[in-house]
Amino acid sequence: MLKIVIQKKLDEAFKQLFNIESELTFENYKQIKSLLSGKELTLRLGISDSMLSDFEEALRQYFQFRDDKAKSRLSCLRISLWLETICKKHNLTFNLDETISNEELAIKQVRALELIIRDLVNENLGGSKNVLLKLQELFKQEIIEKWLKSADETGVLSGTTFSELSTIFLDKSIFKSIEEIVETSQLKLSKSSRDSIRYILEDVRLIRNSIAHNKRISSIQIEALNEYYRAIASLIKESKNNNINPDSYLDLDKANMENFISGLKEDNKVIITHIEEIKNDVKDIKTDSKTINKKSTYIIVGVVISIIFTIIILYFNFKQSNSTNEIGKDLKDVKEIVSGDAELKNMSSTEDLNVTKELNSRTKDVNAKRLAIIYFDNSGGDPNIEKLKKGLADMLISDLSNVNMLNIVERDKLEVLLKEQKLSNSKEFDPSTAAKLGKLLGAQVILSGGYFELMGSLRIDARFIDVETGKILKSDGVDGQITSFFKIQKQLSWKILKNLDTKITDEEKRALIAKENTRALSLIDLKAYSNALDLYDQGKKSEAKKIAQDLVVKYPDFEPLQHLILKL
Repeated sequence: MLKIVIQKKLDEAFKQLFNIESELTFENYKQIKSLLSGKELTLRLGISDSMLSDFEEALRQYFQFRDDKAKSRLSCLRISLWLETICKKHNLTFNLDETISNEELAIKQVRALELIIRDLVNENLGGSKNVLLKLQELFKQEIIEKWLKSADETGVLSGTTFSELSTIFLDKSIFKSIEEIVETSQLKLSKSSRDSIRYILEDVRLIRNSIAHNKRISSIQIEALNEYYRAIASLIKESKNNNINPDSYLDLDKANMENFISGLKEDNKVIITHIEEIKNDVKDIKTDSKTINKKSTYIIVGVVISIIFTIIILYFNFKQSNSTNEIGKDLKDVKEIVSGDAELKNMSSTEDLNVTKELNSRTKDVNAKRLAIIYFDNSGGDPNIEKLKKGLADMLISDLSNVNMLNIVERDKLEVLLKEQKLSNSKEFDPSTAAKLGKLLGAQVILSGGYFELMGSLRIDARFIDVETGKILKSDGVDGQITSFFKIQKQLSWKILKNLDTKITDEEKRALIAKENTRALSLIDLKAYSNALDLYDQGKKSEAKKIAQDLVVKYPDFEPLQHLILKL
């Protein structure tokens, strides 16, 4: 059976790469991940950082559905594609002994899937004219013109690359008609139908690229394509909401096949590496993400007059009082049990530090929101608090990583990607850029914002950006005396949970409150901790380690410091 072959090869690969002796399970994988940094994990697997979340999703699907009669073959073939990639990187052999399909049919199926997607979009929107109008709502005119220039008589969609076509197809407003068909089908391997189809289309895109590069399609790729086409075609045939005949697209003579392959090569010159990245070109959202920063600047310039200074300070103090009361109401129901949360305190031994790390790597709920926290911008420009942005992000990540309904992107992964994209702070993140970054991080929501200090008062503003649309979902903020930065950051953690409508358990509430009740870092020590993070990011690990070890003596309960020391 296919799953037996896959399990055997997974065990063999993980034994060689990670020295695991027992049969690989998803729990074993999570234990491996908890012991390694994201960088080390991807290095051993032989994949990029941006590919890790997709690999983990395929692995999860395999273990969840391998015994499901309807979904097992699909889930087995999806992880097989990843396993094939990993084995090639490490000179391990992995092939299917027998294939039902053949290479010529597989190429026809790639073309058929592309044509099916085009026709589904056309039918959904009511014809090529309506398709053009819809695309003009979503994309810049220059992109539309590029597509029209490459298109044939069938319409604008024929001028798109496969990645672009997939992105259009997966737009929420366009995908809604097919979503009902997929909802209860064997194709649904992820928490949503759109995610399930997205993963499948990404697999097809990669196989399509192999064809474009004149590479022979492997037996695993052939079987995956055959399964994808068979499953999608059967759903289309069973649905009464369309007039599409999938089998008609397989009628392709040799001459047309050569033209199709030639088109693939041309398409591949401009193909985008991630299936949804084309939405970086979505029209600029009128709500400018820089508004908060501009307002902050105007406030600073306008506070020359001492009366305005006084008003602003009073306003901040009043706002802080209100925020404290609001937080107090939210926490009232758990005050009695905070005193019993001793297991998160006094974690100074190696064993205790490992326990902390395991707490942070707990299994996430399948519906957990994937959140990326980008460094907040120092809006006021004060160099004395510039490096606090890294400390702020790391503290927020530490607080929220223990919440089961949130899946937080690791700071190390964010740092690597920011350097690759040459982005240094949130003021460079317009909605389009934030959407691109979010997609590369595999996030659903981006948290960014800014902070500034004025006469001893600190204001932190946060923006929640939807990765799919690039729109700002919500904005919120906290403020108080800058010497109370630790407490202000904790208030922000609670507001993030509230704005994301995140459900938390009593245990998670206790853990968050326990963090609030630990010894608060002074502003000077917070700056030192942020500097240690910056040194770590620069590769100056010995300097970072010295600072972290000095600080952990004073603050043994400060979890982010424990994590930093573990990495060092």
